[in-house]
Amino acid sequence: MATAKAKVPKPTATKTKSIKPDLGLNDEQQQIVVNILKPLLADETVLYIKLRNFHWNVTGPQFQPLHALFENQYDELADIIDEVAERIRQHGENAPGTLVEFQKLARLTEQPGVYPDARTMIANALADHEALVRQIRQDIDVIDDDADEAGSEDLLTGILQKHQKMAWMLRAHLEGQ
Repeated sequence: MATAKAKVPKPTATKTKSIKPDLGLNDEQQQIVVNILKPLLADETVLYIKLRNFHWNVTGPQFQPLHALFENQYDELADIIDEVAERIRQHGENAPGTLVEFQKLARLTEQPGVYPDARTMIANALADHEALVRQIRQDIDVIDDDADEAGSEDLLTGILQKHQKMAWMLRAHLEGQ
């Protein structure tokens, strides 16, 4: 017997009037920053979900420390996600906030239905952190060269350092096995 999906009423859309930020940047500079931050927000969200998945599904003799490690990392990412979304808003645009938007914007990928062993989970998370480190380095250069926006550069530098530390933690687990 098939179950029917509940019909959810579609909300009516209303557009609020926004006030253009006056941050000493022209429209092009603002757009450069936003175009960097939106995919970053999506990537951070994809990695957050991956780490949640690993936290829930890790097994084996290292269950407890890995369960806690994955939790620590997704908690750190939750803060990063909020900072990036708020930075997008500071530049006068709406932050993407749906799974559909994140899927379109993300450069990191998922593997639905795949539940790797603990070592592979660590290696996958490490690869994603390192991919983000490389991407953020490029993004910092673009913001410096094309947008001259020190606040976003500073934000990205802090995020870069957090990903470097999380990658190191994962690498240390792999080196010990």
